[in-house]
Amino acid sequence: MADLAMVTLKALARVHALARGRRESKSVLRQWAEMIALLVVTGNGPNYYQLAGFWKRTYRWSEMSRHISARAFTAHVNRVNPPEYHKLGQSKIAEKAILTLLGIPTPRFIGVLDVSLERSGTPCAVASAQDLDELLSRDPAERVAFKLIEGHSGLGFMAAQVIRAPSGLRLRPLDSDGDMSVAQFVDEKLDLRPGNPRLIEEYLVQDPDYGAFNPSSVNTIRPWTIIREGRARTLFAYFRMGRRSSLVDNIWAGGIVAPVDLETGRMAAAHDGEPTRRTFTVHPDTGVRIEGAVLPHFREAIALAESSVLAFPHITFSGLDIAMSPGGPVVIETNVVPAREGAAFVGYPTRDAFIERRTPARTRSRVREGRPSPEPDER
Repeated sequence: MADLAMVTLKALARVHALARGRRESKSVLRQWAEMIALLVVTGNGPNYYQLAGFWKRTYRWSEMSRHISARAFTAHVNRVNPPEYHKLGQSKIAEKAILTLLGIPTPRFIGVLDVSLERSGTPCAVASAQDLDELLSRDPAERVAFKLIEGHSGLGFMAAQVIRAPSGLRLRPLDSDGDMSVAQFVDEKLDLRPGNPRLIEEYLVQDPDYGAFNPSSVNTIRPWTIIREGRARTLFAYFRMGRRSSLVDNIWAGGIVAPVDLETGRMAAAHDGEPTRRTFTVHPDTGVRIEGAVLPHFREAIALAESSVLAFPHITFSGLDIAMSPGGPVVIETNVVPAREGAAFVGYPTRDAFIERRTPARTRSRVREGRPSPEPDER
């Protein structure tokens, strides 16, 4: 109990330091009043308040209160995406099969590595380092990626350069300089054990304009897309960039996020995706301009995201990871239960994703007549 109290006090102290340390923010007293009220009314705690930037003077209560709790978010997702269909998107094998069958571009499939298979009778399903060596020797890929079949947030991801030498095939992990035998790579890099299979894909070569932000990671557009009245529409999107030497662009690995305007593909300043909400107008490692930069072929990526959601039976909502190859956008992954914090990154009220806000008749007439209408939060 004493340990729990100490942890709680430290967490509150961190939040208090954030509330005090920012310029151009609401007063500390007002922030604490709003954090407590938000926790009581919506179930969103102080960390969410800080992460979403509610401390900014421009944020009003009517906007903050439309961000629903984690429990409510899960309930809404399960209503629009029946849980019995979640595995279609959560399993990378099922996901890739559906997308490929419908002609939606994804990184090229090479095989599956699963030590519990023993003899599968299928050339692309391998069970050992020796089998993997033979599979990669037959395949022309120069770089390969290994992903947990039901992994998320980039956990377990590994990629390697394929070195074809007279003495045999070797692999060089992209996060290190030395190469190793396939057996050594499997033992040291893949944590291969029964029940922990890996999908093997050709590593995506990204468009140079996207790679410029951070060349060590595949940087991705992250739209939230939903089907309404038989039509897919994108609610918002952000661009996620990795940091120096990281293979992934995820927040847990230090990645940063930049909200993207859906119409123009223009980015706002990036931030760290944490309660600290440190902002970056340029990438902190490469110095490439973020704020104001326009992502090439952004509308093509959004169109691909909307086509992808329509591909999955009974799934009507998804957060997607879209990368940009030299030939155009490619689906890296779909997420039938995307991280709720994605909406906080861009200031999109999560309640609005599932419950459309209707414009009163009086306001509709004002719009038709060309007269200015009040802001929704001022009605």
